[in-house]
Amino acid sequence: MQMQTQQRDVLPGAITLWIDPVPRSGYRNMAADELLSRRGEAWLRIYTWERPAVSFGYFDTATEAASIFPGAEEYIRRWTGGGIVDHRIGYTYTVTLPGMEGVMYPPADQLYLWIHGALATALQQSEVECTLLTEDAPDGGRACWASPVKSDIVNAAGHKLAGAGQRRYKGAVLHQGLIQQCSPAAGWPQKLARALAPEVNVVEGLEPFPGFNGALEELCRTKYESAEWNDESHGRRKPSR
Repeated sequence: MQMQTQQRDVLPGAITLWIDPVPRSGYRNMAADELLSRRGEAWLRIYTWERPAVSFGYFDTATEAASIFPGAEEYIRRWTGGGIVDHRIGYTYTVTLPGMEGVMYPPADQLYLWIHGALATALQQSEVECTLLTEDAPDGGRACWASPVKSDIVNAAGHKLAGAGQRRYKGAVLHQGLIQQCSPAAGWPQKLARALAPEVNVVEGLEPFPGFNGALEELCRTKYESAEWNDESHGRRKPSR
């Protein structure tokens, strides 16, 4: 597979890998991702969930998510786009690219190709047979995993193994992804980091940087747990930012 190296120059420097040791609530996971996207360096975060959760794209609703995936304890609006995703199975990761003066990242479709190409390489190196989808599959509805699209990762039978949602703001990129329906061998996060960047820095512990936990709680309070963010009409309003 050659596609995984086509956009390697997107990130010519280092990426920081953080395997988050804390299973977090849904909105704390969302806040953690946003905080990393505000940093001046690229990040790869691997994380888990405190409670059974379903997330939905910025313009969707919790009611619709619950109708498709009933029985979860949390229904969470993401800041990124994409479909409705069941996080009760699978592996969750986030890639952030920093906003830098004078730097403009490629269009979204090329970023998907670059990140998913790197992920496909990591999965192949981790005993998962897969490939990048070259065109959209037939529309299966609002559930993300029912509707593979170009640059999603699929197995030989065409079943979707990985998809993602993305957001840009102030020059930065936030890419939230999920791997399902496969079990990559141990070490896949490190392989993904190496496929994304020529240099990998690793941080460990409960905080990826000093003051993280306090900033996390503040962002949850002021944004993700607010009545405005969780208003069901939110998905039908023009975003304010």
